[in-house]
Amino acid sequence: MKKTVQELAAILGGMVIGDGTREIEDIKGLQEAGMQDITFAVDPYTEYLPQVHAGAVIVEKEVPAGDNTLVLVKNPRLAFSQLLVLFHPRQTVARGIHPTAVVDDNAVLGDNAAVMAYAVIGRNVRIGKNCVIYPYVFIGDNVTIGDDAVIYPGAVIHENCQLGDRLVVRAHAVIGGEGFGFATNEGRHTRIPQIGNVKIGDDVEIGACTCIDNGTLDSTVVKRGTKIDNLVHLGHNVEIGEDCFIIAQVGIAGSTKAGNHCIFAGQVGCTGHITIGDNAVFAGKTGITGNVEGNQVYAGYPMQPHMEWKRSQVYLKHLPDMAKKIKQLEKKIAELEKKTAE
Repeated sequence: MKKTVQELAAILGGMVIGDGTREIEDIKGLQEAGMQDITFAVDPYTEYLPQVHAGAVIVEKEVPAGDNTLVLVKNPRLAFSQLLVLFHPRQTVARGIHPTAVVDDNAVLGDNAAVMAYAVIGRNVRIGKNCVIYPYVFIGDNVTIGDDAVIYPGAVIHENCQLGDRLVVRAHAVIGGEGFGFATNEGRHTRIPQIGNVKIGDDVEIGACTCIDNGTLDSTVVKRGTKIDNLVHLGHNVEIGEDCFIIAQVGIAGSTKAGNHCIFAGQVGCTGHITIGDNAVFAGKTGITGNVEGNQVYAGYPMQPHMEWKRSQVYLKHLPDMAKKIKQLEKKIAELEKKTAE
């Protein structure tokens, strides 16, 4: 594919500063881009543009750029993703049901759906139009899936789950597995049946090997637009709001409720039965031990406001020196007390 910078700017709704007639053949990263490529830069990387020799660079504002042609857009990352789809479209999938797939007679598949080899689809399943079910996917009885969903190989969706439009479920994720509930009597553990389900909103992405347990009686809920990374675990009856980010190896214990636009960075651990406000942000490895107010950034274990945590980390670095000074002061005090006593 070849397009001029001006043609690409029109697709992105951007403005060209420089040579709009340059032909672009591919899209690459800032370091790899050559004169036939388009790339993007955001601060602080825009300061390196004079050393870059790309065909064009997508930026948010006009900056010193050497011999590069600029394309000004509101959101360079979003524009970059749009061009990735343009230059590198997804592999097409043959529509229809593969002969080796097992689809119950009572299941209903929407128009233009694809069910690939060895997938298993249970009773009363409802799958929307344009969905793609990759090999070895298991979809249990009474599951509903909206339009334009993609379920990657080996994913498991247990019975009664309700999944929205444009859902993406990565390989080997498990949705609706039985929640972790036990009654203990005289040291022995007896399982409490978990008979709820999972409800996933529209435009949600669920990463590889992520597990979302079903509710005990009601639903575990992930609302519209939330993006979940690989290796995340959401316990039973957890509720996650809209447009949240949940990054790899996060664990959120049962019945916790998180608001909208929350960010859980890698390896955050969260206790159960708490409430988290909107726009709360948790740095990597934060340990969340109680209710959390929204619109703040938190870090550390146990969790603290981020600035408090940073100050405490500075003090921790000086602890050895502080310990020496305290010992010296204790020694001097003891000598003074001895002299005073004499």
